[in-house]
Amino acid sequence: MWSPLFPFIVCASFYVSFCYSQVLSTSGRWIVNSSGSRVKLRCVNWAGAAETRIPEGLQMQPVDTITAWIAANNFNCVRLTYSIDMAINPTESVSAAFTSAASSTGAGSSLTAVYTTAVGKNPWLSSATTLSTFGEIISSLESHGIMVILDNHDSHASWCCSTTDGNGWWASASGYTAANSQYFIVADWLAGLKAMATFAKSYSNVIGLSLRNELRAVGSQDGNSHADWYTYVEQGISAIHTANPSLLIIVGGVNYATDLSYLYSKPLPASSLGVSTKIVWEFHNTTIGNAVGYLLTQNKAYSGPLWLSEFGWTQTGPSTAEVEYYNCLVSYMESNDADWSVWALQGSYYVRNGEVNYDETFGVLVHDWSGWRNESFVKVLGTMWSINQTP
Repeated sequence: MWSPLFPFIVCASFYVSFCYSQVLSTSGRWIVNSSGSRVKLRCVNWAGAAETRIPEGLQMQPVDTITAWIAANNFNCVRLTYSIDMAINPTESVSAAFTSAASSTGAGSSLTAVYTTAVGKNPWLSSATTLSTFGEIISSLESHGIMVILDNHDSHASWCCSTTDGNGWWASASGYTAANSQYFIVADWLAGLKAMATFAKSYSNVIGLSLRNELRAVGSQDGNSHADWYTYVEQGISAIHTANPSLLIIVGGVNYATDLSYLYSKPLPASSLGVSTKIVWEFHNTTIGNAVGYLLTQNKAYSGPLWLSEFGWTQTGPSTAEVEYYNCLVSYMESNDADWSVWALQGSYYVRNGEVNYDETFGVLVHDWSGWRNESFVKVLGTMWSINQTP
């Protein structure tokens, strides 16, 4: 992240070098700084919303080694995920979080041993809380000129995402189904958004907050012309903007962030919410075209930046289908020069599906977080790394 120089920060990369303001806004389909110059997001996802309630990888490398690698490899931002469990219980010690996770995941003493290893790599963890760990990582990113978007990935800290994890759709919405919604308590969600927006005031490189990762309805949920989506999205926007009006607010659609088509006929009332220059749309994976792509059209009530906030493929030996997928996706992204964030940074997890030090084959880092899993990834993205269109 950036160093707290007031009022501007210089952020340089191999591809582009320009001056960032502390506060970013939107202008039509672009994210811009205070002088109106475009800021293009070239991000990597760093997971931090699972059972241990802190960002992954600290058992593998010192935090500054990880953040320095991100900066050295031409990423300019991190989408840093967190859970509402963490946001509304920020004083929990990291030690206690690992102890709890060891029980809930069934990993037992193997996971407590991972904690001990992480403390060896990052001694400050021994006295850290879950929230202060996020702060330590954000500060380290700041020192390397890296922006951060805090992503509310789930409510109940766990691996995401399915329609049976209790995190998929607002519990107060119509069509309640426990398997998909039992943990998505609206009051807790709003409190967590407000808490993280307030927390972000202490870090000038935190430029935005997302409302929720991959909203997904089942059964009769979302069967009312998206009325519940509008209701709760507007509440979430207000919670963030009231707590911290400087932040960009990232808004995703239904069906795992693949569909925002309904905004064409019923745009979000951004002006009446006081956020007409703060909304960034997000979408995931292969959802290109009419479901989201139209949002890049200028001078419409729905116009806004469109951020591909998750995409990825197996980094070691991608299949023929994956190669076809990324060739198509990269071509599309090069043609519209949209903002992006690859899934994922992490080469491994503290624990996933009960397995300690679980390997992440989509991770751009190798298992021990020491370098590229597949250096050809840089070339595959082509001109996505550079700014090719401007306001």
